[in-house]
Amino acid sequence: MSDERITPSGWLPPVAPGSEPARPRFEPKPPRAPQPTDARAVWALVLSIGALSLLLISLGTLFILTLPLSVAAWVLALRAGAADGGRATAALWLARIGVIAGVAAAIVFIALLASGFDFEQFRDDLERELDERRDRPSGGVRATIDGLRAVLGR
Repeated sequence: MSDERITPSGWLPPVAPGSEPARPRFEPKPPRAPQPTDARAVWALVLSIGALSLLLISLGTLFILTLPLSVAAWVLALRAGAADGGRATAALWLARIGVIAGVAAAIVFIALLASGFDFEQFRDDLERELDERRDRPSGGVRATIDGLRAVLGR
């Protein structure tokens, strides 16, 4: 019985004379300790997501607020570095996208102002169009199908 080996996880089959003892196929790896979260990376992620969301919701009109938020997220993500892993990298890319989108929105806004675009008239036209659509009677599915047939000429 000297050929049998008992391991902490159980016993292994007997070893043939003159051969090496059997080794387990997979050696368990010790569990990795969770990496500490860098607060700068988390704040960079929050700021970059918030800036992009605000920019999209406002259709670019709040670029004055979102540009500084994106720049702050960019700086925080750079300071957090690669030590935090995915959070800092994701925040860095989102901040870059936020800065680019904010600058594009600012350029469009300034170009519209320079060309003499009247924002008040645009708002009034939109309100009038929405009121007309709201007051227009809807015939339901039947009216939609009849409208499609009229457009298609059938």
